[in-house]
Amino acid sequence: MKSIFNEADKNEILQRIEKLTPDSKALWGKMNVSQMLAHATLAAKFPTGEVKSKNSPVQFIGQFFKKQFLGEKNMPFRRNSPTTPEIKVADLRDFQQEKVNFIKAVNHLFTIGEKGSIAPKHAFFGKMTPAEWCIINYKHADHHLGQFGV
Repeated sequence: MKSIFNEADKNEILQRIEKLTPDSKALWGKMNVSQMLAHATLAAKFPTGEVKSKNSPVQFIGQFFKKQFLGEKNMPFRRNSPTTPEIKVADLRDFQQEKVNFIKAVNHLFTIGEKGSIAPKHAFFGKMTPAEWCIINYKHADHHLGQFGV
């Protein structure tokens, strides 16, 4: 399974980010490319605790789905899935700055590795191990880069 803590997988994500332009259009969803980059940056800060997950009533359901997303089934995220309020981005953002921020966040996650993934829980999936954080962050980045065709 791909992981943001694997150098080849991290480099793949970074190469795909570089393909984005301010004019990249979403294939689905409501966010523009700058908002998506800001959203993905915030999500990449969950494992480190820089952005905190709030308790959510859906964590009970999320724990059931966690095995399907992070286990052998390796299910992808569905299009237009709801997001947690902590990382929802609806305001206008500067593309270049958000691109730099996301690249920094991806590199930071790779650098700190599992030992820096200290957050105890995910907003939807609940309790997370460092290994699960690395997988979910790759999958989240992959999902949104795919949303913009890269």
